[in-house]
Amino acid sequence: MIVNSRYLNYGGFNEEAIFLFFKYFGAVFFLSILSVYAFIGTHFTLKNIKKSVSNAFPATIISIKPRNDEALSYLVTYIIPLIAIEYVGAFEYITFVVLFFIYFKLYSTSGLILINPILNMKYGLLDIEYEQGENTTKQAMVIAENTNLNEGDTVKLIKMSHRLYFAINSKQ
Repeated sequence: MIVNSRYLNYGGFNEEAIFLFFKYFGAVFFLSILSVYAFIGTHFTLKNIKKSVSNAFPATIISIKPRNDEALSYLVTYIIPLIAIEYVGAFEYITFVVLFFIYFKLYSTSGLILINPILNMKYGLLDIEYEQGENTTKQAMVIAENTNLNEGDTVKLIKMSHRLYFAINSKQ
């Protein structure tokens, strides 16, 4: 049974109704707005990255390892703490803020910040070793629309951050 379902009805646009909405559904509303903002921002960021093909450099893939399975651990880290909560009060909000701050610090100082489960819906995350130019071998994480990349394929890489690139097929 949903605890706050009795407050889920139209109460008009008055001070009491707005107060009750934010009291019982404020966190959900805030997280929903944040999720929509993140989705739109990610969409436009990837759209702009695809337009900047002129900044890409050619690379030949030497070895490739899919990293999409690590997104499951990412999801479990964030979803499991939220499942068992029935009533959410001030103490639970403070606990979540502290817990997610700790998660943020751990993820941002490790390589896991590059793994985003939302991107796995359309893109693949790959750990590759590539050759750039003659005898220059480097390793990087790559976000690619085409997850059917193999060793020996030539791609164009666009640098997004330290060790994170966006791969575009050279044939496109």
